[in-house]
Amino acid sequence: MFLKRFIFVNWGNIPGLEFEFGPVNLFSGGNGSGKTTAADAIQTIMTAAHENLFQYNPGQDETTQRGRGGKRVRTLASYVLGCDDGSYARLDPTDGYLVAVFHPTEDETADPFTAIIAVRAWLDQSANNIVARQDDALFFILPGETLSLSHFVREDKAGKYVTPLDQLQTLLIVEFGKRAVEKYETKRAYLRRLYGALRGLRDAVSEQEALAAARAFSRFMAYKPVQSINKFVSEEILERKDLGEAIRSVSSQLKTIHAMERDAARLKGSITILEQARLQSQRYIEEWIDLNTLDYTLAQHSYQQRQQEYLSAKKLQEELRRTLKESDEELTLSKQRSEQVHDQLVTLEAQRIGVPALQQKDELETRLRKEEGVLVEQAKRLLLQDNALQKNIQFSDQIKNDLLAADLVEELPQVADLKSAAICKQLLEQGRRAEIN
Repeated sequence: MFLKRFIFVNWGNIPGLEFEFGPVNLFSGGNGSGKTTAADAIQTIMTAAHENLFQYNPGQDETTQRGRGGKRVRTLASYVLGCDDGSYARLDPTDGYLVAVFHPTEDETADPFTAIIAVRAWLDQSANNIVARQDDALFFILPGETLSLSHFVREDKAGKYVTPLDQLQTLLIVEFGKRAVEKYETKRAYLRRLYGALRGLRDAVSEQEALAAARAFSRFMAYKPVQSINKFVSEEILERKDLGEAIRSVSSQLKTIHAMERDAARLKGSITILEQARLQSQRYIEEWIDLNTLDYTLAQHSYQQRQQEYLSAKKLQEELRRTLKESDEELTLSKQRSEQVHDQLVTLEAQRIGVPALQQKDELETRLRKEEGVLVEQAKRLLLQDNALQKNIQFSDQIKNDLLAADLVEELPQVADLKSAAICKQLLEQGRRAEIN
């Protein structure tokens, strides 16, 4: 990247203009012509006037930043108000702009961009000495856009006027879009994005890198005699390194590497375990799929079997319904026939009542049923008497056997003289003759 255009608006004693830079540029002129004022403007863009980074050289000691020769120390606010040895060209609150347009070199592929620093300053006359005060400062980066003086010094019917600081962002967003206008609240954030854009990046660099680059640029701009380019680079451009800090950093990194090796070993073991778990899970999933497939097959077979049974039952149900319907029809027909037979029976009964022979037959049947009932009762009593007789005969037969026993006759000889056995035998013969069928 190289500086293609620079715009000054209310900066020192330089009138509002835009300056086009070439490959090599030379500032020349008499004292007070604005050479270092222009150089300080470029330095302000590159350092954001950051504390301990920038050095406003004119009329100052290059190492202490203190005024010499009775000249006052220059500040960002005094530049905006046009201060020259205590006299101010702008007494009212003033908005000043520094704008740098950067373009890529021939071998770069990055897009051009514009960096803006906007400052509002005013004079504090409350004390004995008049002091320039800074009221507000805004920092912008517009990637891919190249602005001109007309964006900061506008013209209407009343004439030309400087774009108010509080309207700048809105006007830029209206013209270029919100995504093209990057606003930064702090100097460090602006420097990070500025040096990221100078490197062709779409993002910011680290804060340490941005501050180091700004410090190197500021030291390069300081007016000092150069005795040796090597000494100048080593003392002014390169940062001094603390080897002890570097050693501690390397030691810390080695410890980190050892810890990472241990973590890697643990991770390797964990990966092995996870691989085994993956294989087990895969095996489990396959078995689970086989089991569920089998269950599905069995369920499908059972469903088809139940479906077949359902169809058979449905067919049987239809046959039963048809049979039931036929039975209902037959039952209805039978009821009709039964009613017809009943009517015929009633008719025949009525006819029978009018015949004398039939009436006599009915009376004889009634008497027969009564006599049969009496006979049954008498037969019951006779059967009871027969049962009692059979028991007596049984006991008499037992007594006879006992009387005929030889051991009883030997013990009781007088039993033989009583002729008890003959009596029992006669009783038994009479009882058998009296058996009833």
